[in-house]
Amino acid sequence: MSAQTDAVALPSPSHIGLVVKDMDKTIEFLSSLWGLGPWQSFEYAPRQEELTVGKPFRQKVAQAKLGSTALELVQQLEGGGPWPEFLETNGEGLHHIAFTISNYDEMVARLQARGGRMVAGGIFQGKRWCYFATEPGGMIVEFGEE
Repeated sequence: MSAQTDAVALPSPSHIGLVVKDMDKTIEFLSSLWGLGPWQSFEYAPRQEELTVGKPFRQKVAQAKLGSTALELVQQLEGGGPWPEFLETNGEGLHHIAFTISNYDEMVARLQARGGRMVAGGIFQGKRWCYFATEPGGMIVEFGEE
C-alpha cells in the first residue's frame, strides 16, 4: 500500500448518518438500549433553488450525541436521492459519515479529481453541504461548510 502524498487530514466526524424506515421506533430502540438522547429532530424539505445537486425531497432527521460525534437518523418521507436508493439496496443502516470543514471548495475539488461522484448537495441554514459516493470503499462522505 503506497502513502498518499497529497492526503489531507480531516477533522473528527461531525456525525454518522443512518437511514431508517421508522424514526420513532429507531429512537425508542436506541434510547432504551444505550440511553441515547436527548434527540433533536426536524423535518428537512429543501426547495429546488436550495439544491445544487438533486431534486426536492422531504425527510425527518434526528440527532443525538454519541460522545463528541452525533448519531443522525434519516427517514425519507418524499422524493428521491441517495437515501431511498440506499434503503432499497441495502436496507436500514450506516449511510454516511459527515465532516464539517472550512475548506469546502478544496475538498469538493479533491474528491471530484479522485473520481468521487456528488450525489446530493445544497444549502442548509445558509451553509453548503454535499454527499459524495466514493470508490473504492463504497462509502458516502458528507461535507458541511463550517
